[in-house]
Amino acid sequence: MRSRLLALGFVFLVCLVLSISMVSAQDPSVLRILSYPDIRTADPHVAYETETWPTAALFYIGLVRWSDDNTEIVPALADEYSISDDGLVYTFHLRDGVKFSNGRDITPEDVKYSFERMFRPETTSPTAYMFEAISGAAAFVDGSADSISGIQVVDDRTVTFTLDFPVWSLIQRFALPPGFIVPPEADEVAAAAGTTIAQMPLGAGPFALESWQSGVMITGSRNPYYYLPDRPIFDRFELELGLEPSVGILRMEAGEADIALDFVPNSEYPRISTDPVLSEQLLPTAGFPNVDYMIFNTNIEPFNNVDVRHAMNLAIDHQRLVQILNGRAVPSEGPIPPSVLGNNPDLPPLPYDPDAARALLASAGYADGFTAELLTNNDPTNLSVAQALTADYAAIGITINLTSVDNSVFLDTVINQPDSLQLVLTNWYLDYPDPSNIWEPLLACGGSYNWGGYCNEDLEAQFAEANANPPGDARWAAFNAFEASIAADYPWAFLVHQINYYFTSTRVNIPTDPAILLRWDAASLK
Repeated sequence: MRSRLLALGFVFLVCLVLSISMVSAQDPSVLRILSYPDIRTADPHVAYETETWPTAALFYIGLVRWSDDNTEIVPALADEYSISDDGLVYTFHLRDGVKFSNGRDITPEDVKYSFERMFRPETTSPTAYMFEAISGAAAFVDGSADSISGIQVVDDRTVTFTLDFPVWSLIQRFALPPGFIVPPEADEVAAAAGTTIAQMPLGAGPFALESWQSGVMITGSRNPYYYLPDRPIFDRFELELGLEPSVGILRMEAGEADIALDFVPNSEYPRISTDPVLSEQLLPTAGFPNVDYMIFNTNIEPFNNVDVRHAMNLAIDHQRLVQILNGRAVPSEGPIPPSVLGNNPDLPPLPYDPDAARALLASAGYADGFTAELLTNNDPTNLSVAQALTADYAAIGITINLTSVDNSVFLDTVINQPDSLQLVLTNWYLDYPDPSNIWEPLLACGGSYNWGGYCNEDLEAQFAEANANPPGDARWAAFNAFEASIAADYPWAFLVHQINYYFTSTRVNIPTDPAILLRWDAASLK
């Protein structure tokens, strides 16, 4: 390129420099975002991945949010809220003049509609369970009621939510994408355009949609009606799709992008973390403690046998997994991350003991081992972990047939065809920092992300008892004991808890957020 510029001569070079200067002058107004996976949806009631939640947050917001310092829940579309002493009634007062990005005033009826939309069976929301304590929700879902009785419009600014039982983490859940407010006309406008709000979002968030090209680019412009008049500072965003994470890092180093929705890839972390300049561009996640694990389909042999599940845990070299992750992880003894209150710090580390694993397999009737299918997505780090597990299991006589697929295919398979699976390598990022967010979606009987079909009625009862405690020492002690009970039944192969970072360009500050990962409206230039 450079040699061709010289050949074209000085006049053209001057013109080119002028044009580059003009583009550079426009750059501060555009926030440039990257994502390796395509974005399957921006519908906040359907989104449930680490790339779809921050995407939904570009276009939507809810009644409340986390404060800028991530220490408390504060009003957003509501200007105030209150919770009754018994934890059963939540009252929200909407801000005067608050609007959707199309300029229409937001009403309490919109709030009621949005939550009922989430519960409608046709929405197939994986996050509706977070609000199932709302009175009348079950009757609405099964069709015996036309509306949710526990959501009441009090006046032109006030809406109340009444619960059947207290849920002590509920106010945090209102700050999550399932609590974002979707207007009734959003689905209608999208349908008229021959699409859905999955790719034609309409909300009250910091940006409004300009265009959506699947697998290529999503663009948006500043919402002029955003409830914070001085935010966002960027006029537009461009979200480029399908860029491999290592290439994205190079783009950000070159100043051609600002941030990726992907965490820093394993292959790039050593180089970046040891560089005194690049390491300053690492952005630790503010929330979303996590667990990496391998799902057993506990409805089929041999994974319905606890001794087999125990053996497959003993066969894992956890320190090797930590090495694969370049030290950015700690071994998992149970499902609750160490940073989450309710984690049991006294659980013993899972030993790496292939001999004991083989003995357990033999006692379970599998002295000669067996063959199993393991599914993962094609993320390079996940593939490395899956290959390590394959080697560990080969050492105890278990042959693993490993299948890796594109993330969209992976999600479609685990969500829509879970009965076809045997083993699945996956991970979970807690939606809110409470141990209930491990059990309810992942291990409860019928949990929306319980792809292995695990169901233990005794543990269900123990969870209900622990979860009835309000935040405090009694709750955390009850969950300590509960985690020990889960660990003893080995519903998963417990792997690691990762320590994740984003990487940013040198020109931007983007705060991380416990609910939505990245707080777009507070992004600023350095």
